Amino acid sequence: MGGCGGANFICYRQPTVFRSRAVDVKIEGISEIKSGDRISWRVKIANQSNGMLEDAVLVFNFPNDASPVVGPRPEGIFRERRSLGGVRAGESIAENFDAYVFGGRGTTKKVSAVLEYRPAGASAIFAVDASFEFSVALSPVTVSFNLPSDLRIGQEVEFEVNYVSQADQALANLYSQMNFPDGFEFVSASPSPLPQNKNIWSLGNLPPAESGKIKLKGKVHGADLESKIFKAAIGIFDPAKNSFLAYDESSQTIILRAPFLSVNILANGSNEYAAFPGDTISFDIALRNNLPQEIKNASLEASINGNAVDFASLRVDSGAFRESSKSVVWNSSTHKPFAVLLPNQEERVTFSFKIKSNLVLATDAARPSVRIGAIFNPGVVVQGFEGVDVSGSGNYEMKVSSKLQVVSRALYNNSVIQNAGPLPPKVGEETTYTIILSLANMVNDLDGVVVKSTLPPYMSFKNVIQPADANISFEKVSGEIVWRAGRVPAGTGFLRPALEAAFQVGLIPSQNQIGSSPTIINAAEVSGRDTFTNQTLSARDDPISTDLPDDPSVTFNQKKVVR
Repeated sequence: MGGCGGANFICYRQPTVFRSRAVDVKIEGISEIKSGDRISWRVKIANQSNGMLEDAVLVFNFPNDASPVVGPRPEGIFRERRSLGGVRAGESIAENFDAYVFGGRGTTKKVSAVLEYRPAGASAIFAVDASFEFSVALSPVTVSFNLPSDLRIGQEVEFEVNYVSQADQALANLYSQMNFPDGFEFVSASPSPLPQNKNIWSLGNLPPAESGKIKLKGKVHGADLESKIFKAAIGIFDPAKNSFLAYDESSQTIILRAPFLSVNILANGSNEYAAFPGDTISFDIALRNNLPQEIKNASLEASINGNAVDFASLRVDSGAFRESSKSVVWNSSTHKPFAVLLPNQEERVTFSFKIKSNLVLATDAARPSVRIGAIFNPGVVVQGFEGVDVSGSGNYEMKVSSKLQVVSRALYNNSVIQNAGPLPPKVGEETTYTIILSLANMVNDLDGVVVKSTLPPYMSFKNVIQPADANISFEKVSGEIVWRAGRVPAGTGFLRPALEAAFQVGLIPSQNQIGSSPTIINAAEVSGRDTFTNQTLSARDDPISTDLPDDPSVTFNQKKVVR
């Protein structure tokens, strides 16, 4: 109802409705760019509504791998926010945005813009957005791989990363970045990567139409028929921010194949085994000829490395130990099946040794481990594979866990806590004892170490603890005592004093205990996580009675309950 009457009529006016669709935002730019060039985008805003746009703000989001024309690249999302003030009804305005854009050929990039505003007379904030996609069609320098499509597992391979200038002028301070797949073992490169960043190469300046290459050597480990992706980029690198902007990128997928001669090592029947001090480890090496030809007079050498090996306990089946190289050797004279191995034929050999029982190491020594490296070679050149390295290899690394110990002692005399009461203990009278818990840890740091024990129902916890800040708690209903020792460093109780905590307990004997030596604390159990092997370790110590075997001052006549 838009009309208005005379004095006896009420006038109704239809409210003005703001149409947000009447505000248009559009981004203009080129659809194909050259990587590293300065690119411009034009954002056009048209207010086709019938009212003013107040407090207008334009936010422009630059593409990934873009760099400002002036100043350093900001951390996080690269965007620019501009205050436009008011935009009148029917007015059109435009804003330009510039940046250097990087990216590999064929990649798609996107910019976006958001206009925020408040219609005149309104309190609500409105927003309208737009986006623009474009692609990287050219690069001032290209990068590519020269890499076989198939590789043998564990085979050492040489490959190249090639780069060629497409620019009309010299490119300064070029860098290359490599991303190697899981299982890649880097051997060497020419030129060498940066000392502080093994995935970055400094290439210097590249004149127009010139090219260069990086030669690499390495081994790829994995499973048969597993895909591995190698990636390379060339561009500019900021060492201070460790940021890389690529002019071009390349990737290549290779497929792993079974090695010509396969070597598989198991320890105690497992391909992942964490040993403990004193363990006997039996190694089983499985071998297979994957060549289409037989191999003759094969030999296998397994090197043994590690500070945890007890070489005096070494036992070898059908082989010999070479002291000078600390390796076990098998050949056709010690192991007859190696004289001829037919295609697809399998063979296996075994050896064993013990882990040292005493592994006390200096705090700065390497953590205890065992490394086995085996190389399997034919004795003569295989027909049809002249000049090809057909040898097989296998490796096994075993971490050795620490040894955690807990010792419980009970004292009456010469204790850190003063005790009272009759010795021998008497019916109806209280005698107190000091319980001392000691922790020892051999070679690796332990976390989350907790000691638990319980008191018999007739015993009482006196709530006297030494040291006073020891994290010891007592649960009256269950009688459980818990000492949360936390972190216990390697060498505790061996290279440095044991970690100890003490508390006092009380005994009031009853008639039925006359002539006996009552238990004053039950068995103690400790557990903790080895931070090197991630294994949970545990140990226990026996219950203690009023016999007090660790207190030499207590005589035989002072141990049993009397009337």
